[in-house]
Amino acid sequence: MGVTALDKPAGKRCGHFSKSAGCAIYDDRPGDCRVFNCLWLLTEALDESWKPAIAGFVLHSERHGARLVVECDTARPHDWRREPYQATLRRWAAAPGQEVLVFAGSRGLRLGEPDAAVRRV
Repeated sequence: MGVTALDKPAGKRCGHFSKSAGCAIYDDRPGDCRVFNCLWLLTEALDESWKPAIAGFVLHSERHGARLVVECDTARPHDWRREPYQATLRRWAAAPGQEVLVFAGSRGLRLGEPDAAVRRV
């Protein structure tokens, strides 16, 4: 996601993040970062396999839960297609009133019949 306070655009890895150490400014991170929680942390129905480091993506919602956004690690843009992820995401996308967007950087897909290409604005 984008972080305005750090001038970090959506779809780009944060300059304060390293795979080996995590967030280098964690104790002093801006409010945008402090209030964000991946849905994996907030949803008991998602087991350990949905942890971002394992799944290769972060989940968050918009529009009061009517839109689920899958933010893929750009080094692992297709991990969402592995199971159980793809089947679950497609089942959620088929639910009435639910939209599921999968992004790797600025390019993405709106899951549905058929899938539709989308770009982040």
